[in-house]
Amino acid sequence: MSPKRSTATRRSSSSASDSEDERASKRFRECSPSEITWKENRPLKVYVVQTKIEEKDLQALFNTIESTQSNNEAPALAFQLVLASEYEDADIIITSIRMKKRLERHVSWDIAQQKAIVTPDWLYKSIEDGHLAPCGSFAALRELQDQTAENCPDDDCSDSQGSDYTLVDSRDPKATKAAVKPTTPKVYDQWSAKYACQRASPLVCVNQELAAAFAVLSKARELEGMFANALSYERTAGIIKSYPHPITKTNFRKDVQNLPGLGQKTLAKVEEWIENGYIQESTEITSSERFQSLSLFSSIYGIGPVNARKLYDLGLRSIEDLERYYDVSADTSASTVEELEEEMVIYTPNGKRVPTALAESPRKSTKDKARAGVLGNTYKLPDMSIKVALMLRGELDQPIPRDEVEEMHRVVMKELQEIQKGCISTIVGGYRRGKSGSNDVDIVITHPDLKSGADMVKGLCKRFTQKLHSKGLVTHVMHLSSFHAHNALRTSNWDSLEKALTVFLLPVDPKNPKRKRTHRRLDLIFAAPEAYWTAVVGWSGSKLFERDLRSWAKDRGLKFDSSGLTRRHDSKLFLPRSEQEVFDILGLDWIDPTMRNANA
Repeated sequence: MSPKRSTATRRSSSSASDSEDERASKRFRECSPSEITWKENRPLKVYVVQTKIEEKDLQALFNTIESTQSNNEAPALAFQLVLASEYEDADIIITSIRMKKRLERHVSWDIAQQKAIVTPDWLYKSIEDGHLAPCGSFAALRELQDQTAENCPDDDCSDSQGSDYTLVDSRDPKATKAAVKPTTPKVYDQWSAKYACQRASPLVCVNQELAAAFAVLSKARELEGMFANALSYERTAGIIKSYPHPITKTNFRKDVQNLPGLGQKTLAKVEEWIENGYIQESTEITSSERFQSLSLFSSIYGIGPVNARKLYDLGLRSIEDLERYYDVSADTSASTVEELEEEMVIYTPNGKRVPTALAESPRKSTKDKARAGVLGNTYKLPDMSIKVALMLRGELDQPIPRDEVEEMHRVVMKELQEIQKGCISTIVGGYRRGKSGSNDVDIVITHPDLKSGADMVKGLCKRFTQKLHSKGLVTHVMHLSSFHAHNALRTSNWDSLEKALTVFLLPVDPKNPKRKRTHRRLDLIFAAPEAYWTAVVGWSGSKLFERDLRSWAKDRGLKFDSSGLTRRHDSKLFLPRSEQEVFDILGLDWIDPTMRNANA
């Protein structure tokens, strides 16, 4: 099927009378093309019933719908279309089914009577004319012709409710507070499901103290390198987070002892909690010097569990011990770090910073350094060292309030617009899961141009990070990756998205120049447009939620990570067009981000 099909062919599919055509056309003409500004209000949501449509024709439909979003090929279009993942949410339903009984297998008849249900020819006619065609002329079923004409949005020039499907434009000040569809009600009854991605996990649950006690047991095992045991206790904490009732002796026998993944030792600890109000082992671990030291050491960037244990074995116990070991003065502060770095900075005549690595190079002349600063030649950004992490510890450990997260987002996207206009973004991580204070700020970024968006994303991460550094907004980089295409055969957990994990400072506030600039962790994730929604899903859930999401996909012959969703047996790449559609492809009920807190 093609948008260039003949007019005769399209007319043959229309069963409406001349009077109906005339009535619908008259209704449509009441609004001039300039008044029907779907782009200014919201895109029209289209659901496609895929049965009876050949694969090549189906792809042509999807491509045509997508083309209305960028509107590059047809600038005269007065509307935008997006794909709806559920027919209940759609404004228009497109189908090649012409019989009531067959349609009822895919769309509830009650809902069908409330929608405009048209043939694919409606879409191609709308594209050809540059405005929405009258739906009644393309009704798919005779029984629904009147309802299709009545429910057609072609005569509606008024504002509508905003779509929860479309990509949020980060330039909109309301972008950080975009509404999210509520969790599917039946998910709350799936508290005994095996995988965290099937269950609702609130930020704080009714058994939060018990979940936290198991989280201590999990962390202790992880610090000691006992990762299998750590995961087992992590799963226990996760299943407790989803259980909707306070755990008592009664429901322990009825429900809890039958929950998946809880062995006899774990159940004995739950019973101990019911009896005493605490788990003795967890209490002892929390108060132990070794656990406190290992937890403290591993909280410093660059020190993992292995190095933490080595430092402990050397006799180190406190932050003061670490400072002496890494030769950090006890009176060193974040401002001291800034002063030391500022002394090393070389500026060009026009006030631009010369990259530190280039400035220190003895082989480069002053002219070369100045040229690099002006032209933005590739250079190595300052790495985050353990020594610097110790200096900044007091600031990096402070939770980031939600309003500051949103301010950081606005600043980042304003700066990005100067490099690449039209980029869009979503704040993910703990902020999106509802935390009042975040450990860091995670932002997924893409460009909505489906044809050249991937090329725009390539290299943008490094160029943008360099720009932020030159303006004094990024002080250090913990990780800076290069772009790689999605690889369905990759076995490592680290996705192939471009990422810059940085230390960030908000700019000086002209209205309050004395406001303290606090160092914050900022992670920038750049995704090609076709990977945007998998990236949003992959960076929104807690660690256990994301791990179980991958396991769930594997059990169904799929492979999921932030950079793509593929079928394992033939590496076919799926292209979800919304966050909801990621869940649909995986066969999961929708869970909103605030219910993806599977870790205690």
